[in-house]
Amino acid sequence: MVFTYALLAVTIVSLLSLLGAVFISLQRKFLDSFTTYMLAFSSGILLGTTFYDLIPEAYEGIQGATFTYVIIGFVTFFILEKLIHWHHHKEDIGGPGAKKHVAYLTLIGDGMHNFLDGAIIAVTFLTSIPLGIMTTIAVIAHEIPHELGDFFLLTYGGFTNKKALWYNFLSAITAVIGTVFVFLFSESIVSVAPYAVGFAAGNFLYIAASDLIPELHEKRSVNTSIAQIVCLVGGIILMRVLTQFLAA
Repeated sequence: MVFTYALLAVTIVSLLSLLGAVFISLQRKFLDSFTTYMLAFSSGILLGTTFYDLIPEAYEGIQGATFTYVIIGFVTFFILEKLIHWHHHKEDIGGPGAKKHVAYLTLIGDGMHNFLDGAIIAVTFLTSIPLGIMTTIAVIAHEIPHELGDFFLLTYGGFTNKKALWYNFLSAITAVIGTVFVFLFSESIVSVAPYAVGFAAGNFLYIAASDLIPELHEKRSVNTSIAQIVCLVGGIILMRVLTQFLAA
């Protein structure tokens, strides 16, 4: 049953990401004005999940070592993103085919990221079903804006909307592969699950602090800033309430 829950969760994540890309391809101008608030709310959800769910859950299993694995997760994703950006920069100066190469590199990075998301969802469901549910919500929160950003990059790279959506779908399938991979080796992975949960916390913390929150500073009007704060705090409060509800 746990495998079914995890597979259902990662399938929902993948389908929502794909549907989000479809919708934005049709209503791109309409959604532009809401993007900053979506990012703020997503940041709050990631922060809430990290500090109210993942870190406490990992601490129960490995105590003080939790923070080492949070840092490892944070630094790992910093290095991964650095490598992707380095390749992007290298291709940007490479001539007329550069944009197309940026699109393909985006797909590679996105595939790796989705695989890890699927693995993280599986590990948290193996730990406990409530934690798996909370992690799935957090993955949805960051994955939809992330997939929409990738869709923009693919169209920037010269892909048609239809082709960009198809490649986005193929990339999303790697999340399912990540989930299946964890369950195939679940007997070995259960013993290291607390370490993986700590690693996942570092992943979520990095995405919120490095990828999402800096984007919020691009909008500097007073009204927009206040709305961003409300959305971010709202995301944190939502995850706190859900944590208490699922633990009851």
